[in-house]
Amino acid sequence: MTCSLILKINQPFGAVITAIFVALVIIITPLCSFSQTPSELPINGVPVELENKTLFFIQDKLFSPSIERRAKLISSSIQQLADNDAIPTEALRTREVESEAVTIIHAQSIPIMSVSDVDAKAVKQTRQALANEYLQIIKNAINEYREKRSASYLTRAGVLAIVSTILLTVILLILWNIMPQFYHWLDAQQDRLIPNLRVQNLELLSSQQISALLQGFTKIIHFAVVLSLLYFYLSFVLSLFPQTSQLGASLFFHLQNTLTSIWNGVLGYLPKLLTISLIALITRYFLNFLKFIFENIERGTLSIQGFYPEWARPTYHLVCFIVIAFAIAIVFPYLPGSNSPAFQAISIVIGALISLGSSGAIANAVAGFSLVYTRAFQVGDRVEIGDLMGFVEEKQLLVTRIRTLNNVLVSIPNSALLSSNIVNYNTLLRDQQTPIIIHTTVSLGYDTPWRTAHETLITAAIATTDILSQPSPFVWQTALNDFYISYELRAYTNHPTKLESIYSELHQNIQDQCNEANIEICSPHYSAIRDGNQTTIPSEYLSSDYVAPGFRVNSLSKNSQSSGDKAPD
Repeated sequence: MTCSLILKINQPFGAVITAIFVALVIIITPLCSFSQTPSELPINGVPVELENKTLFFIQDKLFSPSIERRAKLISSSIQQLADNDAIPTEALRTREVESEAVTIIHAQSIPIMSVSDVDAKAVKQTRQALANEYLQIIKNAINEYREKRSASYLTRAGVLAIVSTILLTVILLILWNIMPQFYHWLDAQQDRLIPNLRVQNLELLSSQQISALLQGFTKIIHFAVVLSLLYFYLSFVLSLFPQTSQLGASLFFHLQNTLTSIWNGVLGYLPKLLTISLIALITRYFLNFLKFIFENIERGTLSIQGFYPEWARPTYHLVCFIVIAFAIAIVFPYLPGSNSPAFQAISIVIGALISLGSSGAIANAVAGFSLVYTRAFQVGDRVEIGDLMGFVEEKQLLVTRIRTLNNVLVSIPNSALLSSNIVNYNTLLRDQQTPIIIHTTVSLGYDTPWRTAHETLITAAIATTDILSQPSPFVWQTALNDFYISYELRAYTNHPTKLESIYSELHQNIQDQCNEANIEICSPHYSAIRDGNQTTIPSEYLSSDYVAPGFRVNSLSKNSQSSGDKAPD
């Protein structure tokens, strides 16, 4: 059963684990809540961009049909100025237009954008200060844009790309040569540094299996490292050149966003994970308590009226199953994806398949528990089920295994046993110390006195090894047949598992005792002409001067005359 595989943890260590769980719940829950709180307030407005890089936001449409249209026109003007190397960034100026209450940012005669009082009010600055801030931002962005397209920058980028490629190649070659040696080292440490994983006498994993698992885990790590190196290499090299910098940045930010979302998901799930762990810990200690109770009941140190010791183990397994099922039902809402329709649909399908496909197994399991609580038999009992006689070798949840007298193992479904008549030879002896009665029938002739027959048969029974002298054996005369009397010898024994050898020795003793008492056993039917026939008693039991009787011959005339004399007139 599942609960029997739970490992034991001493009480101090369990208390430390419980304290750690409680502390983690107290510490991590506020951190998770804090991590889910946005660090910055969302910014209202439309971004102005250069080369997909946001410079600032505008929040008023001014003279344009919409804010989006205005932001797009400003971005286009900045892009044209950045591409025109003939106009230096020092040519960028601001000019006040009081008639329209705006400040214009321009380069020579080319207007870039206008800053209004509404723009300044939105960011709580003066119009001139905001215009100067935008001017400086545009200058820096254009200088950076032109720097990335200069010959010196492209040369440095090319050198960095070559160095990165060489470094990546060297790392991959090192990994390529080191990993086979590491796998070979793991194989060599199977019987030295890598022990077998055992739980008491049960070997869970051998050193070879652990080594194979470590190699597989190392290969997965190796593959992940190589893939990560290639990913970061591509992101870095592509981001060096302005023509591919957008692709490189997208690769990097995609990975960053993925890792961030995973990290946030892990942090958000930690309280639920700790709750699941706490439920598992409580379930574990409760199962240990139940195990302690039922083990004492099984040993007899704790007794409950009406509850037999042999019920302890199956009842413990049944209660374990119920407790674990209840714990799973509590934990289920905390599992990731438990509220998704797909997860629920899969659960329903699996439940339906189990219900439809395991009806026979469930019937056998219920029958197995019924046989336990009806105390029909125990392991080692001699039983007779229908025409099958044997000893109970194993009781399982679904089947019971019977070893026949010919050492043939027969598996019988528990549902079939529940509907059969079961004869148990051990129950009364075990529960009430009442010995069982063995019996055998002997046919003796009418010429044998019945008291002599009784004494002889009782003596043969007492001489048998495993037959009890107290209560003493006794004899019943069960039938007065035409040629013989049927005597049934009944005796007591405490060894129902040895009935065959007891019967065999008893029959031998009956033969010996009858021969010593000059009693002929007339079973099967025996008829003989006594005149001129040897007795059926073995010769070693006869006296040395025994001679078979001869035939007695009478004359026919004498017999006829005698008959005539006696005939009536």
